[in-house]
Amino acid sequence: MPRDRNPDATEPSHDFRYLSPVVRTASRPRRSTLTLLVLGVLAAVVAVAGNAQPTRPAAAAPADEAPTDEVRQLDFSAIAQPGVVCSDALPETAPPSIGITAGESPLLDDATFTRLEVDPEVLYADLDGDGDDEAVVRATCEFGANGAEDTVQVWSANGRLPLLVDTVTGPPGSVADDSRFPPSLLDVAVDGDELLITFGVYDDDAPHCCPTSEAVVTYELDGGLSVVGRPQVQAID
Repeated sequence: MPRDRNPDATEPSHDFRYLSPVVRTASRPRRSTLTLLVLGVLAAVVAVAGNAQPTRPAAAAPADEAPTDEVRQLDFSAIAQPGVVCSDALPETAPPSIGITAGESPLLDDATFTRLEVDPEVLYADLDGDGDDEAVVRATCEFGANGAEDTVQVWSANGRLPLLVDTVTGPPGSVADDSRFPPSLLDVAVDGDELLITFGVYDDDAPHCCPTSEAVVTYELDGGLSVVGRPQVQAID
């Protein structure tokens, strides 16, 4: 059925054409009529046979385009970071956002020498199973003599717009409670659709420089990041 070219109208807007009135003529003799009918059928068969074309297969429908990994087009060395990534160094003066150029911020505080750096090694994986990759970014706010505040971030993209999905700022309590000092971030990796973060844990007599064991914590992304299973802890040689 042809489509209405004016979908806003309440009645179809097709152009109708009326058939011309039938003009009846005097009837021919029956034999003459049958002869003409047979000749007409034969002529039609010959015309169809002469004009027949080989049947061609229908063109294949174009396949659906593969999902675009828009997040891979983002340059995280130049994307502003949320000010909360330096909340330890700047508890009262952290700005709403921190500008980043070539992977680092300008000096944020003269007294504490606070500066934010973004790791140039960005990891990509489809963490939530939607067919599009997410980006895993590590940002470190350095301050004082040896202060460091690490944040692991998961980003997605809407076109050219970066979207911060969730962050990890420290290990679960089961790891933190067993450490003399706040656990340090040692490594970030992805395995399939899982995010693996390794934290350094300090025994009771360990110096601040040197964690004595490491805990690998597995996260999954389902709306937000959540811990999967129990952390895998082993001693550092």
